[in-house]
Amino acid sequence: MINSRRLTFQLTPLLDLLMIVIFAQYMEVRISALQEVERATAERQTASEENDSLRQQVDNWESQQRIIDKKQHREREQLGQIIGELFQIPESTLNRIVQPRSKNESSVLSPADIADLKAQFQHLANTRGERVVDHLLTFNEMRKKFDVWEFYLDDDGALSITIGQDRQQVKSKVIETPEAFFDVVLQVRKQFPPAKNSILILCSYGNCRLLNRLAMTRGLPAIAERLKSDGRGTQSFEYAIFGYRPAPDLE
Repeated sequence: MINSRRLTFQLTPLLDLLMIVIFAQYMEVRISALQEVERATAERQTASEENDSLRQQVDNWESQQRIIDKKQHREREQLGQIIGELFQIPESTLNRIVQPRSKNESSVLSPADIADLKAQFQHLANTRGERVVDHLLTFNEMRKKFDVWEFYLDDDGALSITIGQDRQQVKSKVIETPEAFFDVVLQVRKQFPPAKNSILILCSYGNCRLLNRLAMTRGLPAIAERLKSDGRGTQSFEYAIFGYRPAPDLE
């Protein structure tokens, strides 16, 4: 019995020391937890303030952007109205543009094409300003997808070609046969390879002889087919004949 009481007496200080250590660790953990809560609270407060600042900046930007959008809308409306007025062409003038110059000359436009062209002019002349601008922007986006080659037969029968985005110009000798036209276009293609996969050839002519016009119009299908073949299916060539046009002012 004496030994049991002595053992109990010796363990009591150890138990007190253990309790002190556990309490100290508990306080340390609690203090760390409180510090972590305070840090997280501070970070949330900082983030909230930053979000408020960003939200205010976005609101200011949106407000300024709305002002800019409205200003640009008014400018497009004004530009569209001006352009729309340019399409208000008298019927007699439009007829001179699209109809053959004489009874002996056939028109490159069918009656349906002529009617559609007149309808398009009338539509653009009556369309609201911004819609006209949208029409031109759509056309501009389409041109970005095409290489446009402009062929013009001068009064003397020589072929003037405007090609590429920088509108480089080449003038050939007088074209009198489809074969001569074919050879000239091949040389131009070799000198100025197309940058895009789709190429649109726009053709017109001045007061040249019928022989010159036939050389171009009859040579177009053959050259288009040859260019497609050379492109091995990766390039498409389309053409449109606009007919008579006065001699352009070459840049």
